Amino acid sequence: MRTTITLESDAFAAAQAYAQARALKLGQAVSELIRQASTQRLPLVQKNGVWVFDLPADTPPVTAAHVKSLLDDTP
Repeated sequence: MRTTITLESDAFAAAQAYAQARALKLGQAVSELIRQASTQRLPLVQKNGVWVFDLPADTPPVTAAHVKSLLDDTP
């Protein structure tokens, strides 16, 4: 579906960065982000102008090594 939306500058920057990082078109990235947000029930908070998940204190940190291992497992 083709439509026109107006994004606030911070939301546009986040969507654009997400799209570039995943080699997606902006519309595809926005669609993915909306789908992800609609299935998540984690509370969001804004820190230093960026929306982040407010995870429980006992949530283990995600390390660069963990991310690398996940990326290495990608087909």
